[in-house]
Amino acid sequence: MTSSSLAAQRLERVRTALDEAGLDGLYVASPVDDVNHRHSANRRYLTGFTGSTGYAVISATKAVLAVDSRYSAQARTEAEHRGFTVFDTKGPQSAWLSELFSATGLSNKRLGLSRSDLSYGDFLTLSEAVDHLPERDRPFLIPAPPIIEQLRARKDAEELSLLEQAILIAEQAFLDATTALEPGVTENAFAGALDAAVKEHGAHGLSFEPIVASGERGAMPHADLSDRPFQASEPIIVDWGAELSGYCSDLTRTFFLGTEPDGFRNVYQIVREAQQTAIAGIESGMTGADAHSLAASFIEKHGYGNEFTHGLGHGVGLDVHDYPPYLGPASTDVLEEGMVFTIEPGIYLPGWGGVRIEDIVTIEGGRARQISHLDSTFQTGAHR
Repeated sequence: MTSSSLAAQRLERVRTALDEAGLDGLYVASPVDDVNHRHSANRRYLTGFTGSTGYAVISATKAVLAVDSRYSAQARTEAEHRGFTVFDTKGPQSAWLSELFSATGLSNKRLGLSRSDLSYGDFLTLSEAVDHLPERDRPFLIPAPPIIEQLRARKDAEELSLLEQAILIAEQAFLDATTALEPGVTENAFAGALDAAVKEHGAHGLSFEPIVASGERGAMPHADLSDRPFQASEPIIVDWGAELSGYCSDLTRTFFLGTEPDGFRNVYQIVREAQQTAIAGIESGMTGADAHSLAASFIEKHGYGNEFTHGLGHGVGLDVHDYPPYLGPASTDVLEEGMVFTIEPGIYLPGWGGVRIEDIVTIEGGRARQISHLDSTFQTGAHR
């Protein structure tokens, strides 16, 4: 299936969801921080547009991407073959909004707002601009349900292929970066080596700032990077990923340099068996809480229940933390065919460090299929 036909399917699904929600259209804004944010995932999913600033508006008969002159050429290249007409925003906002709503047939209609893409400040700005329109041109601004997020949760074949490629690149980069790794290398330096390696293998870059937590710092699941040098005989947690065509992988491995740290083997094997138990037990139809409990109960049975301090996993896709699904103790998200998410149990021991192992699975044929392949067995994957 071509990208054009996949895009047409996505638009059709959005329109079906709008109809079910009693809405006549959908407004998808730029991200809150349009300078530093890499893209609006919802907007990119629909339009393919990778610029920082732009607005997608979808009605029953029209799909429009509104951008300013800086992005016109880029928008036409990326979005027109996906069924979007590019609209140039010129002059006062109220003037071009009036024209935009007229062109999409949304004047005096119920316009749903994609809430995750619209800050409160931007909502007020939009509302004020709409209030300045002639009454006949004003749409009714309505908070929309998470229509696009729900569609993004189930990956199509093109998305799954990109995710598998992003995973492979991350795995190859990790092997490259750890091949000659020795004590004395700092966490920051190793993160830089990972970034260079994913780019060398064809990725845009790392999909997020990696977590490199050595020694006692490994007891902090989301430790910031530091200039601490690696030392022999201590656990080292590395959580990283690669971004390819907007799609993000997310993996974690724990290893050590030199001789095995005291207690490492036992903790490592509990975490790995908890992960494999969860992967084997996950089925479509269960909730995120059900999935979380598969690993959590295993870890608790082995005496470390209080040391597993976070959820089991999260969706991955155009965002490194795609939502839904979230796999955690209170999650009611239902796991469905085509979802792609992480499985990442961990044990964290203050004063010692931590162990986390993270892989990516998809729901296929009602069961979880692991699509990351970097070895995590103790003999070959836990130490270097």
